Amino acid sequence: MYWIEKGGVLMYFIAVMSILGTTVIIERMIYFFLSERNKFDDIRDGFQKCLENKDVDGAIKFLENSKSASGRVIEEVISLWAETKTTNLTTLEEKARESALSEITRLEKNMWILSMVAHVTPLIGLLGTVTGMIKAFQAVAIHGTGDAAVLAEGISEALFTTAGGLFVAIPAMIIYNYYNKKIDNIINDMEKASTEVINYFRR
Repeated sequence: MYWIEKGGVLMYFIAVMSILGTTVIIERMIYFFLSERNKFDDIRDGFQKCLENKDVDGAIKFLENSKSASGRVIEEVISLWAETKTTNLTTLEEKARESALSEITRLEKNMWILSMVAHVTPLIGLLGTVTGMIKAFQAVAIHGTGDAAVLAEGISEALFTTAGGLFVAIPAMIIYNYYNKKIDNIINDMEKASTEVINYFRR
């Protein structure tokens, strides 16, 4: 509240951006922890043993509990194969692609909000800098340079909004890039998993 009081009305916008960014960061952290705990390498042996033993239901159940996008994509492909007994590779590839697109949508949920926070908040801080300096020069024009406190108030507001904008934007940008890299790795893992499963049916 001290920063909001000193930074002026634009600090309210920066505070809102910080709440939005923090909410998305926590929500994505919970999602990745609960739904993306395993990579394809962690689950490969488990479902392959089930398939080798002709236990399709066991493989599907294992993949449903895999806590990974790769596992869910493979589970969709194997379920289609089990239901239709199709060996049409094009059909299985289309199912894998469809399932992967659905997973990507879930992976990227709310990431645009975090991107907006990272890119817009510094601009709000810059706007606060400009408005603060305008107030400072207006004060000089009205009261002259004799009262330093009047001049300092406008400059102080400019610096508070600049610092506030950077304080919110820098962590948001770092975590946004970290999450984006994590999403890219998961997408690559899904592609690897899909290729291996399609090759399994090809053999």
